[in-house]
Amino acid sequence: MTTRTRTALILAVLFLAAWLPRVLALDAFVTTDERKWLARSANFYTAVSHGDLADTFQREHPGVTVMWAGTLGFLQKFPAYPSQHPEQVGWEREYFEAWLKTTTQLTPLEMLTAGRWWIVLAVALAVTASFFPLRRLFDERTAFFATLFLAWTPFYIALSRQLHPDGLVASLAFLALLLFLAWLYGGRQKRYLFTSGLVMGLAWLTKTPAIFLVPTGLLLILLEWWRERAVQPRKSGRLFWGYVIWGLIATSVFIALWPAMWLDPLGTLTRMTAEMSDYVEGHVNINYFLGRPTEDPGLIFYPIAYLWRITPLTLAGLISAGVLAWKRIAPFDRRTGRNVALALLLYAFLFTGLMSIGAKKFDRYMLPAFLALDVLAALGIVGVARGLAAARTSPRVANVFLGSVVLAHGLLGFAQFPYYLTYYNPLVGGSWSAPKVLFVGWGEGLDAAANWLNHQPDSAHQRTVAWYHDGPLSYFYDGQADAISSGSPMLWLDTDYAVVYINQAQRDIPSAQAMAWFDHLTPVHTVDFRGLELARIYDMRATTLPDFIDIGKSAAAEFGSVLRLLAYEFDAPLAQPGDSVQATFYLQAQQPMRTNYNVLVRLMDQAGNEHWRDEGWPWGAPTSTWPVREIRPDGHTIVLPPDLPAGPYKIELSFYDPATLETLPATAIDGGTPLSTGPVAVALLQVGEVPALPLPQDGQRQFGEPLALLGMQMPAAVAPGGQLPVDLLWESLAATVTDYTTFVHVIDAAGNQVAGKDQPPLAGFAPTHTWQPGQRLADRYVVDLPADLPAGRYSVRVGLYTLDGGRLPVFDQGVPVGDFVTIGDVEIE
Repeated sequence: MTTRTRTALILAVLFLAAWLPRVLALDAFVTTDERKWLARSANFYTAVSHGDLADTFQREHPGVTVMWAGTLGFLQKFPAYPSQHPEQVGWEREYFEAWLKTTTQLTPLEMLTAGRWWIVLAVALAVTASFFPLRRLFDERTAFFATLFLAWTPFYIALSRQLHPDGLVASLAFLALLLFLAWLYGGRQKRYLFTSGLVMGLAWLTKTPAIFLVPTGLLLILLEWWRERAVQPRKSGRLFWGYVIWGLIATSVFIALWPAMWLDPLGTLTRMTAEMSDYVEGHVNINYFLGRPTEDPGLIFYPIAYLWRITPLTLAGLISAGVLAWKRIAPFDRRTGRNVALALLLYAFLFTGLMSIGAKKFDRYMLPAFLALDVLAALGIVGVARGLAAARTSPRVANVFLGSVVLAHGLLGFAQFPYYLTYYNPLVGGSWSAPKVLFVGWGEGLDAAANWLNHQPDSAHQRTVAWYHDGPLSYFYDGQADAISSGSPMLWLDTDYAVVYINQAQRDIPSAQAMAWFDHLTPVHTVDFRGLELARIYDMRATTLPDFIDIGKSAAAEFGSVLRLLAYEFDAPLAQPGDSVQATFYLQAQQPMRTNYNVLVRLMDQAGNEHWRDEGWPWGAPTSTWPVREIRPDGHTIVLPPDLPAGPYKIELSFYDPATLETLPATAIDGGTPLSTGPVAVALLQVGEVPALPLPQDGQRQFGEPLALLGMQMPAAVAPGGQLPVDLLWESLAATVTDYTTFVHVIDAAGNQVAGKDQPPLAGFAPTHTWQPGQRLADRYVVDLPADLPAGRYSVRVGLYTLDGGRLPVFDQGVPVGDFVTIGDVEIE
């Protein structure tokens, strides 16, 4: 076999080894940023097609090579795109996807896969090309093994099959470095220098950290110049000319392949610098490291991330390389081998150090350093293989050893197909320990969540909220995918399912309250991959609003099993006569309705008098046309009469058949307990100011979480057989679904109760579930005293209770102080 034929065969094997693991199942899942790069590629293609050079600047990365790959995907799948959609499209949301679905038969996933294919091709070619400089620096077998070891690194495979800059920039930057080393230490052949400059220009066009090649190259040039200046002083100066030529070639490529640089090179670079400064300052969403959310993981992040992302073979290879280099054993017996090892270490540490300066850190950002250390590890393994072959006096031993090592190295990642990103080093606990240490998940598994959702009844008409909803979920989901957030009532109300993703739970997104609420629910499905839980799916249709949502929900009810009041909002709990109060009721159809029901909203006083009413079709639409499960916000403007007396008023809600005037019975949502055959008391509205009362003897106290006693008033003395009037001033601190009863007890010196009054607030007119947070209520309790009650001083105690739950605990500035408050003493005389 000739040398040329053997080289061609080696290149074919290396290309297939690099290409196949990356190209298979390219449509399996979507990572979170790829949707944006697909839209940017569409804009780039449009800009190039129409000659709008300025619009080829889409992002500060700059990601030009990624967008060229995306453009090739468009030329392959949808060449007519620029003529059918000549405008630039926003990439912040799924505008491109919406247009594509309504205008063509193509899916966003098809377009993304087409662009990915070209990325994979470019990466496979770059990996294969690495063989040439490695062969120049070492030998054919070493170069073949090191390239194959590099190609099958699990983390590298995972990041080099997306329409995204990270995998591509690592491939290009590292190839440029190897070519530069082949020129510097392999005979100074110009073809390596020129090719390195070309590839470095492509790396610059991909992502700005590729610029770290410049200081790396300069340091290597200076070291080599220092060594050569005493031996070949005349030739040593040529090193700097080579360095300049290297940079000029890269700059020429950078300008030639980015049309925005043709139009305004200085403005383009200025814009890149300004936007990149903002980009590296911090995470848009908080990061996660060592078991807690954090804005900046700190300087130890990348070393720890590296340990979790490498394979045990890489670690063994690095240790071997260190020992062999120290003892100057092959392949570090020659100065070239030692220089290359030093250069790889310098690049890895310099790159990692510079990337550690910014607050924004992800494990994928240090992939270029991974590749340098991978080759160094491969050199260490080759050295061990040579030692084994020498000891056994058989070259075959070395080949078998190297083949076994590289196969084991690759199989660790292949076992995670197609979710290569879920690989973690088993030496440090693998996927069991990774979620406790690192940010985990980039979209993998949400395709499986979408698949489960698509198999649910009527999935195409359902709404699911999720983290990474746009792309990772939406590209696979038949229904409507929306972002998950914390404070929006409609998010929680008008949702069929919620998908909680692993790194969302790690970082308490959208809030710690929301994650705690989900933790108390039972998921209907869990996406688990090789023991790593990636996502949980919750059925939101059977849940009530979380407590942390600032909206009324304590009076939620179901009417006749056809309409559900989920929540409600009012302008304020306090109004003045003549004011207008806006009320909104969030209603939902539970099943198809043949009857067009009317809603009746009334404002009632304690005597049962009606002061305002509004009735008609809820939401202004016949209920027979309401889609099942869709939320309809039904608004009413409550106009208070100018002469309305001050005091508490109750807002009631009911639904009735206008043909028969039959009112729908109301039941509780959780369990169907009957509430009323007529109107349901939704909320209390206080008209006019509530007069202040003196402080209780024990001072202001809080009862449980929802209520506080602010003031009291009662006579100083009462006759036996008389009545003791007690006025109490309450404040609602938080909404509650529970209706509490108040007790007012008269206690003698021995601690015995001698008289008392138990009644709900305002004798049942104002149940506590109708109280709005911030609302104050004055209530009077009249205690009948026994005729034979001995004269003396008695204390008066107040508390709240339910028959099922007992008394509410009382707190003084957060410290529990019992289950009652002594409001004062009364003299019986």
